[in-house]
Amino acid sequence: MLNQYRYHAGQFSIALYEVSFSGEDVKSFLQNQSTYDIEKLEPGSFHLISFLDPQGRVECYGQLVRQENNYSYLIPEQLLERTLVRLNKFLISEDVVISEPVKKTYQVLIGPEASTFAEANAVSGNIFDEAAYLQTQVAPSLKTLSASEVLTWQALTGWPSFDGSDFKLEIINNLRLFDLSLVMNKGCYPGQETVSKIATRRGAAYSPVLVELSVPAPAGEIMSFDKKIGTGEACYQWEDKFYLTASLLRDFRVEKMKIHFTVNGSEFDGIVRYYPLLSGDPKTKARELYYRATDHFRMDELELAEEKFRLAIKLDPAFADVYESLGVMLGRLERFQEAIDLMKQLSEVDPKSVLAHTNMSLYLMRMGKIPEAEEQKSLATVKSFQSFGDEAKNKERETELKQKQESEWAQRESMFRQVLEIDPEDTLANYGLGSIAVEKGQWQTAREHLERVILQDPKYSVAYLALGKALKGLGLVEEAKKIWQEGIKVSAAKGDLMPANQMQQELNF
Repeated sequence: MLNQYRYHAGQFSIALYEVSFSGEDVKSFLQNQSTYDIEKLEPGSFHLISFLDPQGRVECYGQLVRQENNYSYLIPEQLLERTLVRLNKFLISEDVVISEPVKKTYQVLIGPEASTFAEANAVSGNIFDEAAYLQTQVAPSLKTLSASEVLTWQALTGWPSFDGSDFKLEIINNLRLFDLSLVMNKGCYPGQETVSKIATRRGAAYSPVLVELSVPAPAGEIMSFDKKIGTGEACYQWEDKFYLTASLLRDFRVEKMKIHFTVNGSEFDGIVRYYPLLSGDPKTKARELYYRATDHFRMDELELAEEKFRLAIKLDPAFADVYESLGVMLGRLERFQEAIDLMKQLSEVDPKSVLAHTNMSLYLMRMGKIPEAEEQKSLATVKSFQSFGDEAKNKERETELKQKQESEWAQRESMFRQVLEIDPEDTLANYGLGSIAVEKGQWQTAREHLERVILQDPKYSVAYLALGKALKGLGLVEEAKKIWQEGIKVSAAKGDLMPANQMQQELNF
């Protein structure tokens, strides 16, 4: 299972060709030619970068390694020839010498505990959305991932192949490399104008996502309503679900959108999911573990629950809920001293926690330590009063913010009403008044203004989001859903994925 590596660490080997750069202009050459901002690359680290042609198509990709002021490029085997051609094509008068390629086998050490096993000369970076290290020696005591585990992890995070076998000569906006290897606000590089134009307008027509399924789907054209909406490439299983890697049309590329489609004549129901499916963020993984642990606790699988609670703390030492839940569980098991130790840690993580002292008092009482229990009870009382004081301050702050907001609403309403006196159909002014009415909970007023907006401009995507909220506020839930469904189509077609995603979230609830 991949989780043992995601929560701990593992290793696997990859074969790459290394070329080194030398000369006065190496840094500026790489900065001007690649998609990545080389200034961000710290000594002793690596990062995935791409090189584009003038049309914005990916010509090659690989890992750029920096050691102090020296740079080397690790190239997938099947991209070696085209990479060397691309590097030399734009090398005109710069003082840059590119060495002959040397094939090397690297160990990828990956996961939150990978640093424990890394050698002193290992370089750090990110692979599969996880902290990772590259080195030439095997870590003797670290578990090795199987080839299928590596492939699944790669697929569910959208990472490009290490040998270049999945290379596509396509505009980078259409590929996962856009998110992984490109920095939008860096200086110029070949193809930048095309890339920026696509990104700032409607986005790529087709772009990679995952489609979550209850049964596996084959590769092939994805059809919906007798129309091709994408292409499925391969299906992978993760826990009790299957995930089809796909390039999907903009209109259907909305997070958690439910889609009905056919591939090769077979019908499927799926849910659109964004990359990466498996997050490398420690806080996200700690929350995953916390929910798994609470499920084990409810099922009376206490050893598994404790294991996952403790691992969640290791990944996110500031996660207060975990200390409390594990402490309560241990208290019920009459492991009072361990529970008290956890409550002490909770008090450090959350100094305002009343429950930390309440629980300590209870456990000390059960241990017969009456004076210590009374002391903790007193501390709980003090913190309760402090909490009441904080609540009073918060209410006062909320009142001030509410008064400030009402003042801002009044100013904005005045401005919009002046516009409507001149042109009652002005979409911006009607949307402005409608959205303010939504914020105020004045649902009927909001509905009137927002319906006028959509009547005048059926492509005003954010108006659908606000109108749905107004209809829901009026108790017209089914009408709200229809408006959001229509709004998602409008937003996705325009490339306005933020309101589309927000409307999909409303539908999911």
